Amino acid sequence: MQGAIAGSVGRDPRSIGLGVVGMGRHGSRYVKHLLEGVPGCHLAAVSRRDEAAGRAFAERHGVLFLGDWRELVARPEVEAVVAVTPPGLNRDICLASALAGKPMLIEKPLSLTVAEGREMVGAARAAGVALMTAQTLRFTPVLERLRATLPLIGPIEYLCLVMRAERPPHHWLDDPAQAGGGVLLEIGIHLLDLIRYLTGEEAVEAAGEMLQRHTTRVEDLAQVRFRLASGLPCYVEVSRVSGGRVCRAEAVGQGGHLLADVDRSLLTRTEGRTIVSVEPVPDRPTVVMVLEAFVRCLATGVPAPVSGEDGLRAVVMADACYRAAREGRPVPVILTA
Repeated sequence: MQGAIAGSVGRDPRSIGLGVVGMGRHGSRYVKHLLEGVPGCHLAAVSRRDEAAGRAFAERHGVLFLGDWRELVARPEVEAVVAVTPPGLNRDICLASALAGKPMLIEKPLSLTVAEGREMVGAARAAGVALMTAQTLRFTPVLERLRATLPLIGPIEYLCLVMRAERPPHHWLDDPAQAGGGVLLEIGIHLLDLIRYLTGEEAVEAAGEMLQRHTTRVEDLAQVRFRLASGLPCYVEVSRVSGGRVCRAEAVGQGGHLLADVDRSLLTRTEGRTIVSVEPVPDRPTVVMVLEAFVRCLATGVPAPVSGEDGLRAVVMADACYRAAREGRPVPVILTA
């Protein structure tokens, strides 16, 4: 479909046109929120591999559809690109967008490999365009509240981060060529980025174990450990072997501990054996907040709150975990070769 874009009449001329590549389960969330309205931007075009479904969507909503994402990147209506695809496509989309001079928001993980991530960050920097990594967990209100409350429990002794999800419906997640790695790179990357967000520190050493419970080529259970520059230990467990979902972050300090339950948006503070407070934290869709932050970055020129470099550092941390698991020993986390 090459028709008019819905809602173009009367639109604020300053509204930024976004082109979304990928309309699977997660990409559909982006599209849904954009159609409902995100201040400062609008849905200019979409692209997806399932052309029949993509064209049907475009006809229902009066949105420009392009079967080839390269055509979407080239369209003048598309002022910035949002990539919500299997990570095997991220590098090519990023390089094409940078060549076209268009800012981009790329879903985590930023890249399949450290080398690809460096290439992507370098291309965006050379082109002078914004590259933001959609590490959506950073925008979760209960985790923002946890971060703000850390001083209440005194010096931190260690962090424990857990994410468990059901077995995935997508077969490509067991394909290293498309997914890069298993559950650690797919969803555990959120927790690796969260370590840096909560502590403001860099990891210097990683150790880990990767298991295949139901997968054949990549891990679906990972248990890893990091040592930060200050010596602070951080423990991460991530899996896709259960029948339910758990996402929580716990900070253990000398004066007590904090537990953020992401699924229930509750923050619990404990001192000794006493629960001091259980705070319900008002929640919002993180995709909306990511889009708002991205558009604010484009409109005002402020740095992206989760930069391409941030996305790359999380990939570096994951790569160190995979190396540690292969070698059976702790290994250094090294950003540069």
